[in-house]
Amino acid sequence: MVWGGGAKAVSFLNLLGGGAPIEHVVDVNPGKQGSFLAGTGQQIVSPELLREVRPDYVVVMNPVYRSEIEESLRELSRGSRTIPV
Repeated sequence: MVWGGGAKAVSFLNLLGGGAPIEHVVDVNPGKQGSFLAGTGQQIVSPELLREVRPDYVVVMNPVYRSEIEESLRELSRGSRTIPV
């Protein structure tokens, strides 16, 4: 899963290509949730989905927010690890 639905996520996922096994992108902005990423089509979802999905890894698009994201992951998706980009 990717955390952050901005331009960096669009570029990153388009570089990976359509075969990337990433189904969703998490973003805290309610205005982005429910829409889809340009080019690759991953749905942008609320962090609450992590309670159900519980990914092994979460790619953090903005490492400035890594500690905040890790705190959210401890509450929502125990066991998920972050990978800063």
